[in-house]
Amino acid sequence: MTNTTPAGWYPNPENTAQQRWWDGTQWTDQVQGTITEQPDAAVGVGPARYSGPPIMVVTTNDLPGYRVTAVYGEVFGITVRARNAFSNMGASFRTIMGGEVKGYTQLLSDSRIEAVERLRFACHQAGGNAILMMRFDSGQIADMMNEVAAYGTAVTVERIED
Repeated sequence: MTNTTPAGWYPNPENTAQQRWWDGTQWTDQVQGTITEQPDAAVGVGPARYSGPPIMVVTTNDLPGYRVTAVYGEVFGITVRARNAFSNMGASFRTIMGGEVKGYTQLLSDSRIEAVERLRFACHQAGGNAILMMRFDSGQIADMMNEVAAYGTAVTVERIED
């Protein structure tokens, strides 16, 4: 297996799961973003998390106080999650009695968090530091899984000096 890490990037001494830029004399504040992933066959693991430079996410067409300096285009983060069979049975009983199905509420909340975290990672990979016009889309797969996509426009912004 070959090392695909570009020259100058090394494991971050503060977080070895990240790559950090060494300029030849000192560590800089530049880090490569990462995303945690659920291991195969893992059950009950929380949503994926982005780790890296901050990525602002807004649902508006612009970001007040900032100027867009580059547009990279559409980026997205997606996840597909399923509840276990026992949760589905419990939800079936809930449809008879009425009320909130807390297991599904948690499923959708975790799905949205994970989709946005993956969206941040995609923006970082594209070279941006912000996402404008973020939206969600969701659907069902085979009546047993829920798919959530978060998408928007990856851009680079800089603060407008007064």
